[in-house]
Order: sequence, then C-alpha cells, then structure tokens
Amino acid sequence: MTVREKIQHLHRRLGFGLTPPELAAEEKLGFDRSAQRLLDFPKLPDLGVSPYEFCWRNREKEQADVGSYRFRAWWTLRMVATERPLEEKLTLFWHSHFAVGDNKVEDGPMMLYYLQTIYKHGYGKFEDLLLAISREPAMMRYLDMTRSVKGNPNENFAREVMELFTMGIGNYTEDDVKELSRALTGWGYIHTYYELPGESNLKLTESIQFDRPFASFAYLPSMRDETDKTILGQKRDWDGEAALRMLSNRPETARYVSGKLWSYFAGQEAPPKVLDRLVTVWKKSGGNIPDIVRAIALAPEFYAESVVGNYPKNPVDFVISIARKQGMGRSMMAKRPKDAKPTDEIPKEIMDQMGYAAYRMDRMGLTLLVPPDVAGWTWGENFINSSSMAERYQYQGFHYLVDNVEQCAATVFGYLKNLQLTSVEDITQKFAEYYDVKPNPETTKILNAIFASVGGVAMFEKAKEPQWPGWHFATLKYLVASPEMHLY
Repeated sequence: MTVREKIQHLHRRLGFGLTPPELAAEEKLGFDRSAQRLLDFPKLPDLGVSPYEFCWRNREKEQADVGSYRFRAWWTLRMVATERPLEEKLTLFWHSHFAVGDNKVEDGPMMLYYLQTIYKHGYGKFEDLLLAISREPAMMRYLDMTRSVKGNPNENFAREVMELFTMGIGNYTEDDVKELSRALTGWGYIHTYYELPGESNLKLTESIQFDRPFASFAYLPSMRDETDKTILGQKRDWDGEAALRMLSNRPETARYVSGKLWSYFAGQEAPPKVLDRLVTVWKKSGGNIPDIVRAIALAPEFYAESVVGNYPKNPVDFVISIARKQGMGRSMMAKRPKDAKPTDEIPKEIMDQMGYAAYRMDRMGLTLLVPPDVAGWTWGENFINSSSMAERYQYQGFHYLVDNVEQCAATVFGYLKNLQLTSVEDITQKFAEYYDVKPNPETTKILNAIFASVGGVAMFEKAKEPQWPGWHFATLKYLVASPEMHLY
C-alpha cells in the first residue's frame, strides 16, 4: 500500500474522506504528520456554532423551539463543516455505545446536554466519560432512573452499565447487578426548564444568559443505601462514583471497549494479537481514549487487504462524505454571520439543508439521537438492505443556489474544468476519483456515454455552465447506483 493509499484509508475511516485537492495536501505532509493532525484534533479550532442558534424562530410570531430535531440539524452542520472529523466520528461511536434515544426521553434540552457531554469527555479518559454520561438526565430518564432510593434501587440502570457500557455480557453475575444498583441509590435528576414561568423565548434567553441548565443531576444523601455491597468480589460501602470508577478500570472493560472501537473503525473484529496490544495501551494509559485511537490508526493490521475497501458505509458516512465533497460545509458557513451569538437565529437555509441531510440519513436507517435500542447500532452490513439501498439510490447530494448558481455542481465540475482534461475517459476517471470511487466497468461505460452525449470536454465551456447541475445529477445518479460507492 502506498503512502497516498494509507492516508486515504485513514481519513475515510477516522474522518469523512478527502477530496483530491485535500488528499494531495495530506500526501505532501506525509503519513505520520497527516495522521498526527487528524488525531490531535483538539488543537484545531472548533466550528464555533452554538446549538441554541437553531432554536430561534420569528420572535414576533413564534416561540423558541427546543425540540431534539433542531439539535440534530446542529450536529449535522458540525459533521458537514468541521475541521475535526474524528471528533464527530467518535461522538457517533459513543452515542451508540452509551445509547440514549429521544423517542423515549422526549426532551430536546436533555438530549443536547447528553451530546455535549460526549463532546466534552469523548476524547479523554474513559473513566471520566463513563461517570459524566451516567449522570446525564437523558441517560437516567432513558434507563428509568428518575430517582433511585434505598429499598427500591434501579436494577435496569445497573445492568446496562455492566452489560453495555463497561465489561460486557458474561463477566458479572445477577448479584453484582443488584449490588451495583444499591451503590447507585441517592442518584436522580431535577428538571427545571418546563417548570419555570414565562414563555419559551424568555426561558431560553435566561438559560443562556445565566448558564442555567435545563435539567441537572441531583444527589440525595438521605436516599443512599449506606450498607456494605459486594461487587465483583469486593466488599465495601460502595457509592455510585466509586463503583463506576472501579468498573471503568476493570480488565474486562479494557478488552470490551477496545474491541468495540477497533470494530467500529476497522469494520471487523480485532484479531487476538491486535486486541491484546490495545488492552496493553489501555492499561498503560489508564483508559486514555486518544491513546487507544492512535494505536488503532497506526496498527499495521488496520491497513490489511481484508480491512481496506470492504466496510459498508453507514448512512452518516454516506450522506456526510458526499455533502463535504460538494462543498456544503463552506457554503453553509458562508451564510452564517461570523459574529453570530447564541441568541441569534440560524439562517433558514442552514436549518433547511441540514434538516434535509438528517432526514436522508433517517430514511437510510440511522436517525441521529434516536438509536434503535439500548444496544445502539450494529455497524456494517446491517445498513445494507433493499429498503435502505432504495433510499440511497435516490440521494444525489444537495441542490443549493447562490446568485442562481448551483453550488454543488459548480464545486465538482469547476474542479474538473480546472484540470484541463482532454478526453471523456479522463472526465469519468476524475469525476469518480472526486467522489472517492473506483467504478466497475459497467458504470464506467455508462458515465463515459453520458459525458460524451453532453459534448465531452466541451461541457466545460462557459456557455454550458448553467447545464452543469443537470449533468451532475445524471452522472452522480449512476455512481451512487454502483456497489463501490457504498464501501470504504
């Protein structure tokens, strides 16, 4: 595998892929520096768009809306426009690992705080992430733990912590679950947003002004079971925090979570030797997530022939990679005033376009902020079926006008025009390369015929630029229909 191919594979899996100009720039850096830049994303600027910008509507006629669909659009914008794609890929992973769904929570602000907690702790110590996410009101409501009190502890929450969040099935007993549930007594949450007086505009403005949470974790000492509990053979008066920290540092947790991270990025189970190495990194680093991800990205096995190009894209990777290649991140951010504040309304075009992207992902089988169940999503072939593929075939990206110029077609065909290509075959090759696809012979033949029918290289003449959107749509339709478009 060449350096170029390694960089391309790395950015597909730990990001959303690269356009040819971006790939050329990364290739100049070399693999090591390209990987370092991708992995060290906290050093890069955050997008800087407040989620609350998506809540406001016409203030004279409508009240603020804090429904989760608005924060779904905010998250989609982050994925489309970010310089830190690994951050978004990890956020999606942790959203599935610590699955919480608004179909049960039914509270947009709670879902936002849950998501922001993942952003804050998702690239730090696993121990801190586990503790923070377990205290999120959205998580507690999702797992039926409004209050957990002595004499009536919540075993459901404790069971999911052991089974799904830390050690995995088969590494604990039913008695361990019961004892952990007693350790978590005294935990609960309070919900203030809907209890406060005033209309939504006032409540949201004051919440932003005073940095006042809409809901918050609450600890009730008088409701805690203060007797000894025996968890995994260790007897003491465990409280919730101590028990969770102990679980996060168990060797079973290191193996379970490291294996899930490898599978998410590599698309297959970790070979035993690879998993052993990851567990060693986990133990040496104290469960430091950046070190685990770095070990995955630099593992020779990550670039094996069996790994590269054989992983079905999930709907997020499919939709977002196309949006980024069509320049939607740049187009969207150009519409937003640079000095916008949390109390300013996001431009309608951004809300509409990002809402559309989230809708397309939903139709393909992945609804952000609504995982299928407590176990999260199953990555890979689970997203490839007749109904989801029918939805994918209908998606050719975006149609976005600025001064009567369709920006997506202008981005792609403008790039092809600047290459000064000399044949239909060259146009097809570079068009497919732009979308990071190696089409099969049948698709290549169809694309050659389409480009030939519109004049070949003559299509790049100035007078024909208004026709680019139609040609872009027609050619991308066939590229999307090729199996190669759905693997990476």
